[in-house]
Amino acid sequence: MSKQLYLTAQFELDNPDAFASTFGEHSKASRAKEGCLFFYLIRDRDNPARFATMECWDTYAHFEQHVADDEHTEFQSKLKPHLRGKPQVMEADLVMGME
Repeated sequence: MSKQLYLTAQFELDNPDAFASTFGEHSKASRAKEGCLFFYLIRDRDNPARFATMECWDTYAHFEQHVADDEHTEFQSKLKPHLRGKPQVMEADLVMGME
């Protein structure tokens, strides 16, 4: 049995208010994809230009399908011009849940 993939990514955007709805659309589309167990989009209270995603995929293969599909490619092309620097990404394994 494959391990689930937990992923967090932080993004800082030049024009966050204008891009928030596009980010939201991507989050909704991601949640609908096969193998997505959860996909959260959060926004920093102190720095509204900073967003983060927290997501979990049933297998690494599901994540790879997600990042290779047309929806993700289109989202990345929209995101790239708004980024302040490179996103910080962490792939992780679950150590403890919400027992």
